[in-house]
Amino acid sequence: SSGINAEYGDAVQMVHAFIIDLHKVPYYKGSVTSKTKYHISVGHETVLGRLTFFSSPTKENGVEFSFENRYEFEESFPEEKDSGGVFALLELENAVQCVPNSMVIISRLDMDINSPTCRLAFWGRIQHSMTSPSYTTDDSLSGLKVYKTKEREGIAERMNDEYTVIVKDLFKKETDIDLFTHLRVELSTGESGKIEGSFGNSGKCKVNVPEGLGDVAKDFLDKKKKKGGGGERVTVKLTFKRFLFDKKKQMLQ
Repeated sequence: SSGINAEYGDAVQMVHAFIIDLHKVPYYKGSVTSKTKYHISVGHETVLGRLTFFSSPTKENGVEFSFENRYEFEESFPEEKDSGGVFALLELENAVQCVPNSMVIISRLDMDINSPTCRLAFWGRIQHSMTSPSYTTDDSLSGLKVYKTKEREGIAERMNDEYTVIVKDLFKKETDIDLFTHLRVELSTGESGKIEGSFGNSGKCKVNVPEGLGDVAKDFLDKKKKKGGGGERVTVKLTFKRFLFDKKKQMLQ
């Protein structure tokens, strides 16, 4: 570290986590999943660290990292995007000294040294560093817009009127439905609606259909026809994005 200090001076930082642009070593054949621990080599140090993969969902984002962009969480390394636009958050077990734009090597040094398999997994350069030891609890990560796409499906139980549907099984009884108010849903009969709020206290909710229910949905949901049986049902799908590092746990679409 004294050599780094001598060469770079004030540019040297003590870093607890960083974001890199990520490139896979083609010869590495091991499993590649988010939240896995790897050996992280940067400067003259090698420490253990945990990786979280994310990528640009559109080409318009480009291949440069920016806190202005939204990124999609990846459960595993997306091979089809290896030409650029893939990044990783590296959370280190021990802080290291490094300078901005440092080269980072990610490997599995715990693999059998006598095995003919490649132990070098990824490489990249630091795009942003977290220098605060409290980066997980302060605001260091709050600007990192990495989201998971979530889906829920419920059943339209009945209609109050041609613009309002009561939906069950979309939420659990203990869910705070207020967090989902005004989110869009899609009915299997083609209509779009918005969640208005809870209905009773069993996890059911009210959905407003601004354009009104079509004839097919009305046939399925009409009380009298429903009593006649038939087994048909209208499903209601909710799709939303939840950001991993958002302390407010907001849902967006």
